Amino acid sequence: MMMKDGAELHRAQRAFRSVLDAFAHPGTVHEVEPAPENPARPIALDAALDLVTRLFVDQAVTFGVADSEADAAGAYLTSETHARRVALRDADFIVVPARADAQTAYEAVAEACRGTLVSPEKGATVLVGCARLAGVPAGASAAEPAEPAVHVVALSGPGVADVNRFAVDRIDWLNARAARGDEFPCGIEIVLVDADGRVVAVPRSSQAGEVR
Repeated sequence: MMMKDGAELHRAQRAFRSVLDAFAHPGTVHEVEPAPENPARPIALDAALDLVTRLFVDQAVTFGVADSEADAAGAYLTSETHARRVALRDADFIVVPARADAQTAYEAVAEACRGTLVSPEKGATVLVGCARLAGVPAGASAAEPAEPAVHVVALSGPGVADVNRFAVDRIDWLNARAARGDEFPCGIEIVLVDADGRVVAVPRSSQAGEVR
C-alpha cells in the first residue's frame, strides 16, 4: 500500500508540474500520466480528467459538474476530495466531461464566476474534457489540423512570444468564452484535458480565437 501511495503521489507531482508549465506557456500541449483504472470512477470521468480535477479540487474549494449524470460524478469527487459540490455559477472549479454535449459545455462556461475587480482570483477554473488535443507547429497549415481534432485555436498574450496554436475536437468552450466578454483582470481559466492525458491551459489573460 505504501508503494502504491508513493506512486500516486509522484504521479500527481509530475502532473502538477505539467499543468503549471501549461499555464506558463498558454496554448501549448503538455502531458500528464492518467491515473490507474478505478472501479469507483463514474463513466463520465476518464482517468486523465479525474487526475487533473484532483490536482485542483480539495476540501478548501467548491466544485460543480456539467453532465447529464452530474450526481454520480459529484458524489465520486466529493468522496475522493472532500470538496463541496455547489451550483455551477457558485463553483470555484467546474468539471465538463468529454461526453458533455455542446450546449451543456457552452452553458457551463457561460455560467462560470468571473470574479471581481477587487477579487479577480475568485474567477472560476473550468476543466473541459476533450476527445483529443494536438499541437500545431508554427508554419503548419491551419486548414489541416491533426485528426481527429478539427478546430485550430490561436492564443496570444502573456507567456506567448507570438502566437501559439493547438488543435482540439470541440469549440463550444471557446464560443462561450468569447460571448462572455470578460475584461481582464476578471475572467475564467480554462484547462482542456483529453483522454490520453494531453493538457492545454487558456488563462484569463490570453486572447483566444479559432483559426479559419
